[in-house]
Amino acid sequence: MRGYIASVFFVAVVAVSCVHSASVATPTCGGSTSSKDIKLVKPTNPPRECEYRINAYSKYVCQLRIDFAMTLAQPTVQAQGGNLFTAECTQDYFEVNGLRLCGVETWQHIYVPFNATAGVSRVDLLIALANRAGGNSLPNPEWTMEVTQLECPAGAAIRDLSRSSKQRASSINDGFLVAPPGCLQYFPNSKGVVKSFNYNEGAGIYPSNLNYAICFRRDTSTTALTIRSYFFHVGAEASASTLLTDSSCYRSGNSGVESADYLMVPQATLVDNDKRATYFCGATNKDVVISSTNPGPLLVLFNSNEFYENSDSGFAFTYTVK
Repeated sequence: MRGYIASVFFVAVVAVSCVHSASVATPTCGGSTSSKDIKLVKPTNPPRECEYRINAYSKYVCQLRIDFAMTLAQPTVQAQGGNLFTAECTQDYFEVNGLRLCGVETWQHIYVPFNATAGVSRVDLLIALANRAGGNSLPNPEWTMEVTQLECPAGAAIRDLSRSSKQRASSINDGFLVAPPGCLQYFPNSKGVVKSFNYNEGAGIYPSNLNYAICFRRDTSTTALTIRSYFFHVGAEASASTLLTDSSCYRSGNSGVESADYLMVPQATLVDNDKRATYFCGATNKDVVISSTNPGPLLVLFNSNEFYENSDSGFAFTYTVK
């Protein structure tokens, strides 16, 4: 499994690198740049707030793809009354477009809408750090980010599906990496590895109040998305040692389910027993194979509600688009 993960990670890195230009900007905290390819690295003595301003590279810019590795403080688990807790990024965090992440990430990525044609001229990236004076248990902060300004025909926020190339600038070759609208993460390769935020090899916890789409590229010959989960600890109705599905994973009527954390896979089938399901939660470290034959966009949705459970460590799976 580790060899497979290493090989698909290499393929993903090569795919992103192939569209990068030779010139890479390296602004420092408080700096700005309009370069197409940008690398952001933690300075030797970072300020409490490190903000980077990304200005549009051209009128065709439609998205930012941000690939990043970082070590920040873990989400803060706070009591909400009774036996209810929430996990929020309140000490250290990386924030962009209303999304706030923290903890340990080993080359995750996100997409940020950036429609220059619609008048959006700048996107700000912020890394905020807690006060480390006086000694505490917080880790030494680290971050490295590779930001790519992706261009679409006429600056549209979606990929051009037209056969006509009249609107497309001859220098634009980002189409393979441009994500469908609404996708926080997008995997254009036919196979790869997907991990929840702050997965940290199963030792982290994901933040509360997440709701996002993880998308995969499909072409005219695509028939299915196959997921092989090898770690899955996502909120459930009760402490679980197996994968749970559907009504055990969300609040509905008088079900009594408090947690509403789940991975939603449209038109999915558990391959081992041919059971159909859409929502998945619970806890298992065993390999679980799920096949999705959704005729529309290839995607899965992850949702975490406002409550934190002790088993909310996240998920990791390999995927294959067939």
